Parts: sequence; C-alpha cells; structure tokens
Amino acid sequence: MQRREDPALITGTARYVDDLSPEGTLHLALVRSPLPHALVTEIDIEAASEMPGVWDIITPDDVADASMSPRANPGRNVPARFPLVQGKVLMPGDPVAAVIAETPDQARDAADLVFVDYEPLDVVGDAEQALDAPPIHSDLDTDSNVAYDRSKGDRAAFEAVDGSVKLSGLVEHPRVSPAPMENRVVLAEWKEGGLTVHLSSQGPSHMQQQFARDFGLPQTSVRVITPFVGGAFGAKFDAAEEDYLAILGAKRTGRPVKWTETRREHMLTIGHGRAQRHRYEVVADDDGKIKALWIDSLIDIGCRARYIPFTELTPRIGTGNYVIPVYGWRMRGVFTNRAPRGIYRGAGRPEATLTIERVIDAVAHATGIDPAEVRRRNFIQPDQFPYHSSGGAELGGYKFDTGDYEPALDKLLEVADYEGLRRRQAEARSEGKLMGVGIAAYVEICGFEDWGAARIAVQPDGSVTVFVETLDQGQGHRTTFAQLVASVLGLNVDDVTVLNGDTTSSPYGWGTSGSRSVAHGGSASHAAAEKVAVKAKKIAAHLLEASEADIELTDGLAKVVGTDVSVPFAKVASSAIRGDVPEGVTPGLDEEVHVKSGGFNFPFGMHLAVVEIDRDTGSPTLTEMWAVDDAGNIINPMLADGQRHGGLAQGIGQALWEQVIYDEDGNLVTSSFMDYLLPSAVSLPSFGLDATVTTTPTNPLGAKGVGEAGAIGSTPAVINAVSDALDGAEVQVPLTASQIWSHIN
Repeated sequence: MQRREDPALITGTARYVDDLSPEGTLHLALVRSPLPHALVTEIDIEAASEMPGVWDIITPDDVADASMSPRANPGRNVPARFPLVQGKVLMPGDPVAAVIAETPDQARDAADLVFVDYEPLDVVGDAEQALDAPPIHSDLDTDSNVAYDRSKGDRAAFEAVDGSVKLSGLVEHPRVSPAPMENRVVLAEWKEGGLTVHLSSQGPSHMQQQFARDFGLPQTSVRVITPFVGGAFGAKFDAAEEDYLAILGAKRTGRPVKWTETRREHMLTIGHGRAQRHRYEVVADDDGKIKALWIDSLIDIGCRARYIPFTELTPRIGTGNYVIPVYGWRMRGVFTNRAPRGIYRGAGRPEATLTIERVIDAVAHATGIDPAEVRRRNFIQPDQFPYHSSGGAELGGYKFDTGDYEPALDKLLEVADYEGLRRRQAEARSEGKLMGVGIAAYVEICGFEDWGAARIAVQPDGSVTVFVETLDQGQGHRTTFAQLVASVLGLNVDDVTVLNGDTTSSPYGWGTSGSRSVAHGGSASHAAAEKVAVKAKKIAAHLLEASEADIELTDGLAKVVGTDVSVPFAKVASSAIRGDVPEGVTPGLDEEVHVKSGGFNFPFGMHLAVVEIDRDTGSPTLTEMWAVDDAGNIINPMLADGQRHGGLAQGIGQALWEQVIYDEDGNLVTSSFMDYLLPSAVSLPSFGLDATVTTTPTNPLGAKGVGEAGAIGSTPAVINAVSDALDGAEVQVPLTASQIWSHIN
C-alpha cells in the first residue's frame, strides 16, 4: 500500500513548525561563543538593545536559576544544564545570550552587536588527551574529566584463556552528525494561563513533562504539539537549550517566540553520534571458534552529559550474534570541549556491531578461514533462545527473544552469489586490481519501554480516528497503523485516520525511538481495534437479532457469517453512540488501550558489500550492497524497505564519508555540507534486499523493529570489504582515499 502521507509532503501542503507564525510572532537568535573553552568576563547588550525591532535580550543572569532537568542521566555525577552558559563556555557555539526581535534578520543583526569579552582557556579536545587534562567542569565532585568508569567481567579469567590465536586491535567510531532534512524548530506561546509549544520532536509527552517540571506548571497546563517532522534520527528526542529560551522569551514578552535552527547551528551544537574508541583483545582457536573477548571503550561524551545510559547499550550487546564463553569490558566516558554526544540512529548498536564484526574478520584473516564460515561456527543456535547475550545477565547482557541466524546468512550468500563474487575477486587480483567482499552480521535491540498506548474514536458515520503515542518522523505510521486498525474492523483504510503529536489528544507515551513504533504503538492500535470490534459485534448482533459469535466485520459491514444478512458498520457506530445497545453494554465505540509487551525484541540480519579500489588514488567505490534482514512479521513491506534504504545510506555514509572534525584549536571544521560529506543518490549503488522471518513472542503482532537495521549492518560490511581488498589491513572509518592509499603504498 502506498504511503498516505506522501501527497501532502510532495505537494507542499504538509505543515511543519517553521510554517507556523501566529499573529505577533517574535523571533529568537543566539549569541554563540566562537571559542571552545573560555571564561565569559563581560557581556554588553547596550548597542544590541537599541537596534530596530528588538524586544528583549536574555543574558546568563536571567537564567541562573533555570536549570534544565537532567532527565536522561538520573543519579549520576553530571553537570547541570542551563539555557545559557554560566560563566564559562565549553564548546564552540555554546549559547551566551539570546536576542528576541520582530523578524529573524533583526534578531540576527542585533545578536551580532552583543559584545562578549572572553578569556580563553586551554582546549580539551581528543578523548585520550582528556584523561590527563585538568577538568573542564569545576562544579563536579571529581578531579578529572572522567564522567564515569564502569567495567564488568573477570580480567583474570580472560587472561587465563588459552588459544592458538591471540589478536588485538583498534576500532574507531568517529563523531557523526544526525543531519535530518528539517533542523530543530520551536514556537512557544503563553496563553489562557498555560503554555503551548509547537516543537519538532520525537517525544511530545516527554517534552510536556519536562517543561511542566522546569517551569513549575501542572502537566495539564502544558500543551506540546508536533506536526510533520522532517526526520530526527534521535536528534530531537530531548529538550534543547533553545527550547527553554523560546519559552522564557514568550513569557517575558507576552508574544509567541520562534527559533529556527540553521544548518551551521545544527552541526555545531546537536548531539553528535558514535564518538567511541574501542580496543579489543580476542582469543580463538585455529578452527575460528572464539573463546574470549575483552573490549576497552573510551567515549567522548562532549562538554555536557546527555543520555549516558545509552552508551552502555554497546558493551551489553557487544558479543553480537555469537557465543563467546568469556567476555568482559571496561567503558570510560570523558568530558571534552566538544558538542555533547547524543542519540543517533542505532544508539550503541552500530558501535557494538562495527567492533565485533571487525573482530570476526580479524579472526578469519588470522586463521585463513572464510569470513562467512567463521561467523557460522560462532553463531548462537536456534535451540539456545531465549539467550543471554554478552556473557549472561551478570555481565549486563540482554535476553535475546528469538533468532535463527544461519538461514539469513545462507540467503545472503545465495542472493549475492557469494561464490561468484569470490571467483570475480580472484580474477581481479590476478589482473592487479583491488576488489573486496565484506560480510557483517548484526543483532540489535528494539522496543524500548515495554508498553504502548493508543485510543480509537469511532464517529457516527463509521469513520475511525486512531490516536497513538508514537510519533511519525517519516516512517509512515499514518499508513501502517491505519492498515492494522482497518484490517481488524473490516474497513477501507481510507476510513481510518491516524493522529499523533498532540499531548491534548494523544495518550501519554514514550514517543518514537529505538524502532519501537510497530511493536508498541502498532500493537496498542491493533489491540484497541480488537476491543472496538468485540463491542461492535455485540451491537450488530443486537441489531440483527443474531448470535454475537456469528458476526464478522468485513467490507464495511457487520455480517452474519454464511448469509447475506448484514448491517453497515456506520449503522453499528451510530447505534452505539445513540445508546441503541444490548443490555449491559455502554454506549459508544471509543476505546483506549495500554499494552504491556513481553520485553525487548531483537531483530537481526546479514549485510554484504563489494568494493573496488583505485590503486593509484586509493579511492574506494561501493559497487554492490546486499541486505538480508529479519524483523519478524512485516506490516507494510514497502515502508519497511524504505526504512532499510535510508538506514543503509546512513551506514554507508558513515563508512565512506561522514565525520565531524575539530581542529587542534577546538574549532569545528565540518560546519556545513561543503565540509561534512553526506551520501547522495549518485554515490550509492542499487541495494539488493531480501529477508527471513523469525517472529517474536514479545508483542501480539510478532513484529520486530526495522528502522535502524540498515545503519547497523552496512558500516561493518563496507569496512570489511575495504580491509578484504587490502589483504586484511586494519583500516578505520571513514575510509578516505588518503588512508587507503597509505595502506597500498
């Protein structure tokens, strides 16, 4: 089924937050630090305040008591966040003051005239450097930049493991930017004693809760509305400093205030992804069976702590699809004078997968065994599920629900013609050409928060509105959830409307992250429809003087099975609303359901990449990309494939081009798309997609997440292909031509 939301999107009639400008809207612009680390010794707003159109200028003193709730880092020794810096800037682009004016241009012009005097401080850049540098946070109970240091596993047990193959290596996970099409936007307005915030967001309920708490309001006095969102990828899941400034500005001026992020601001201040450095040690036998693995991780969390718990997803799923008897890890997060590390598509699973898949290929190269065979020999077997990953529960491992990895690998090798690729590679090498074939297996964790909510309202004409707590940022919920509900109620999909993103009408919920939408929002919508169906059958039986057990809902009718006797669903709905119902049945057909799942679900898959390398320049070309993914039952295959395409593009982009770079002075070098290279259609081959189906018992649909799959498996497949072309060389992403040329020469 085609996406129902696309006509509005492609004709320009869809409304985004930046399309909204209520009468009297003012605009906010930020004064941002040009330095990565400095004391703020003076702020002079006199010249700026005299500029045309300026209504207000907010300075650090105005928000000294406006601490932002550290919702994402409970019980941890992390610095407080404020809407504006408090005495010291900690990264390039740190917000120092905010100007509110009649137009965006007036606000920006006035911001340029705010004079700020800085006293530069030494810059703490690289994470390794940060370990020995003076702490950038003086308000924490620590004398170092180490925000946390955790480990699990028995190091002595690891060192006691004997094996004929002992390897160590480094896997870099450079910073990358989420870079959605739509930057962040906020429009805040105080009216009728309450706060209304239009926000490009992934979780309106969370934002409502946080704004209410921090501005001293009951949640019923805060309304958060999220219309269409042009992508998010994790970057829009928490409240930003600019959101608070817009809300405060609206309160101070008595008028709506809007802030629209520029692309440069996004690159400077958004929560960057990845930013990890893994050193591994692995012990294996000559037959390729892995006996022990140890990973030491260093994470650059930037200047402020955001979503520290998500970093631990990496070691907790660090053994991937494999049985590894002895496993242990250490993870340290350090503060640096860089943008905070945030959530980015996959959030911990791409990092874990890239590392373990480089380990597998290192073992394959050392033993001379085909990489596909090494994976097969180490796979968790179907009869071992449910399976505690990463050494078991005592090491923080997850309980994998279901899995059957070999059929997925077999299908990948078949559809990609793996044997044919190896023959082609041998021929290319005989001619002096560099061709590589890379394989990667992945398993990921989906279904965060083990519940979902949906509400169904049935109108007298039989049309249905579904209100869900998950939020669509391009995934196609308006189509998929409508299909689920229509199938249960026997209606045409066009009779079902799906709404989300308004805290006054949608049920409270987690929102969209971690590929949870179908498992939770979809399951809740389906369950609510089932409750409506049960009641509709009771009422239809009453109207038709038939047995409830004989009623089926199909083709817009409530029908007596095996006969032509029926009543339109619209008649059932109108009767329900009028109260023409059997004794003991309440009027109306509306239902709200909160569905609790059986826990996380763990989709998996196998990816394969083929690369050719120009020997003279080192430039790599991705010629083929194959993906066999298993996300359980798929509701809409076309939409699932669209998610896989997008994920593959992002994962390949990370492998070949994308990297956030700071120079030695702490300045952001990649502050625009002229410097930060995103993949384009001409950069990528056509993708070959296939699938296996392994359902999950954790939700009634048997569906697993698919939104992040492509971004997890593709990066290691590409780097393994380049390493394969270079005879097993240790290379790092992004796989630049200069790096590859150095290995060749």
